[in-house]
Amino acid sequence: MTTTTTARRRGARWGAVGALLAASLVLSACSSQPPSPQPDPASSGPVLSVDQNSTVLTSINAVLDKATHDLNPDLLTSRLEGPALTVRKSQVSVAKIRNSADLVTVLPSEYQQIILPTANTWPRTSFAITVTTDKLQPQRLLALVQSSPRAPYKLWGWVQLRPGVTMPAFADPKLGSELLAADDKSLLVSPKDVVAQYADLLTTGDQSAFVGSFEPAADDPFRALIKSTRETQTAALTGPNVGGTYTFTVTPTPNTPIQAVRTADGGAMVMASLDAVEAMSAVAGAVLAPSTKTAQALLQGQNPTNKLTNGFSDMVALYVPPAGSDQKVKLLGYSHVQTSAKIG
Repeated sequence: MTTTTTARRRGARWGAVGALLAASLVLSACSSQPPSPQPDPASSGPVLSVDQNSTVLTSINAVLDKATHDLNPDLLTSRLEGPALTVRKSQVSVAKIRNSADLVTVLPSEYQQIILPTANTWPRTSFAITVTTDKLQPQRLLALVQSSPRAPYKLWGWVQLRPGVTMPAFADPKLGSELLAADDKSLLVSPKDVVAQYADLLTTGDQSAFVGSFEPAADDPFRALIKSTRETQTAALTGPNVGGTYTFTVTPTPNTPIQAVRTADGGAMVMASLDAVEAMSAVAGAVLAPSTKTAQALLQGQNPTNKLTNGFSDMVALYVPPAGSDQKVKLLGYSHVQTSAKIG
């Protein structure tokens, strides 16, 4: 991409950007005609303009900056909700305990692409993709949700995009993109099912019954991270002199909506929240000390024992091909943040 904008700049160039994006992704032929990425018939176009979306992002960024600067997690509720609120409140709370915000995720405030919805009902979701900054901050995909007609748009979630990932193309923001239900049947796998399958894949690895529906593990940095962690910790805890156990379990976050938007090829980009639990134990008398600054802050000086449980609030973005495609589901990006720790 050669065109960028900040949350404060006008978006007159987005039409050209959208046209370029629509031609940027060449997908293999499907056995059936994919759904056309047309606007919702009940809507004449996107329900939010690029300029309005820029104003929303500016307001959200101001809240993020102030909460981080003041180390005050209570400020976040005005413009964050869902998994974004869970993660950011935890990060700012940890920063307050440590008196340092160096572990708070940086969300760049310049945007490479805006994806606007055509939905004329609520809740409704828009998306933004940040640029790579001069400080080498990675690109992030943000989801913004408006829960009711007069409610402000709030930051619902974010993921860090995979390095070098080719994003799917979307409809021009002047036309808007269709939002999809969790049980949409026009995809290779429905949004709800693909999230449950990916959680199973993270939990059971190559033993998962769904491994064949996803891209190879070697191409998925989140699966590679979990696999490496599981192998390292299992080897350390189950040796003859330790006699411990290690489990890592991932499940979709209960009662949390899934965000899905149509891509130009008839597939979808799906964003979802996952809960991950890492449970470790060793023989009586052993000590399992927290290994990260975040875990140490969350435990707030509790004396370690031979049992330790870490909780993570994760977010993922997946590309799901249209029904009839011979492509695989692939990871676009993820966020993996520890938000709890328990001893004993």
